[in-house]
Amino acid sequence: MAIRMESRDRLQGVMEKEIRSPWQRKARRRTVGCVAFRSHSFNESFDKRIEENFYLDLPTKLSALKASQSVVSLVSRARRGVKNKLVIPCSGTIIGSKLEENGSFTHTILTSANLLITRAASTSEDHPPLAPEPGIKVYVYLSSGDSFEGEIFGFNFHYNIAIIKFKSSSRFPTAILKHIDGSIPLTTKAELQYTSFGLRPHAEPSDLFNLCPGEKVIALGRHYLSHSLMVAPGAFRPGVRRPGLLRPRFSGPGFRDCDCVELLTASCRITVGGTGGPLINCNGEVIGINFYEHSYTSFLPINIASRCLECLENNGRVPQPWFGVKVTSCNAISANMFEKIIQKFGHIIEGVLVEEVIPESPACSSGVRPNDIIIRCGKQAVVSSSEFYGTLLDNTGESMEVIVMRPCLGRDLSLTIKVIDVTNPKKYYR
Repeated sequence: MAIRMESRDRLQGVMEKEIRSPWQRKARRRTVGCVAFRSHSFNESFDKRIEENFYLDLPTKLSALKASQSVVSLVSRARRGVKNKLVIPCSGTIIGSKLEENGSFTHTILTSANLLITRAASTSEDHPPLAPEPGIKVYVYLSSGDSFEGEIFGFNFHYNIAIIKFKSSSRFPTAILKHIDGSIPLTTKAELQYTSFGLRPHAEPSDLFNLCPGEKVIALGRHYLSHSLMVAPGAFRPGVRRPGLLRPRFSGPGFRDCDCVELLTASCRITVGGTGGPLINCNGEVIGINFYEHSYTSFLPINIASRCLECLENNGRVPQPWFGVKVTSCNAISANMFEKIIQKFGHIIEGVLVEEVIPESPACSSGVRPNDIIIRCGKQAVVSSSEFYGTLLDNTGESMEVIVMRPCLGRDLSLTIKVIDVTNPKKYYR
């Protein structure tokens, strides 16, 4: 009995000495005899610590292996005294490889900007991080354990993305990126009279990946110590990022509400070390970047990430568009709203539903109202929320014509709205 008490006291002392990370979402819970510890710390692998990921079927494993060679682990270190102290580990994806004139290869990695945020900066309410800490170094680790020193090419804290580049003497596999098509046209009234209610399939083949509710997706990561591949299967879950849902379970320095409306969600369960890793479909194609949340995984669609990469390469910065609306794709519209739309309009429509309009915003001043359906922005047809936000990113700082369908009137309206470029350093992501 005395031995057990001594062991328990020793374990408690070790736990009290552990550094509590400001990124940690939930207090540590350890149960004697339990295999799965849900601590969600940097050190934990989500294929061994989360029960939902213990047993993977063969199709999931094969899909993960298609993209595994492009998944890397990254570690950032900052100069503290005489040692290089660990800042934060992340996962990442090799999305490009270029042959240089000297015969070497330059590889481009897409990951999370969390990699560049020090823990001290994350707890500062008055001085949020606007740039990486001076002297910070990034190291890239492959599945083989080979390491390379990376160079910070670009970053954006609003979208929580960072571009890291490293050079090698050989070429490494790059991921296949697939833009998301979340559009689901509404069925016309005529078709409802003769067929069972449902969603119309796409009439023409598309190069985009059609992401429907319940679609199987897989979150990948690579552990920064063992360099082993981590796999978390799940499904796409539209419409779950309601106001207040992303608020942390407890308040404190370093925790703020997410304001990135472009984020989507999946039911995959990852740990903090999987942040920045790829979200793939069953074909092994990368469709998003993962961010850690306690009960699910939020992800930035690769559509938005690709546009941010183009902005960084062309202009060295990424604009932050402000339109002033919260929208949702047709696949998340309630059955009641479906009925109202079909009663008012007799033709097939695509677009996004306006759930909320911010007072005194460009959209509000131009006449956009809740329950409007945005079907066109400028010359670009709006088919999903991802494409809508991507169009705003492309037209930041410019005025454009917006076509909306207003169910209460039963007709289309043409509005002119200017997309404002704003920067709010008070808000960034976990």
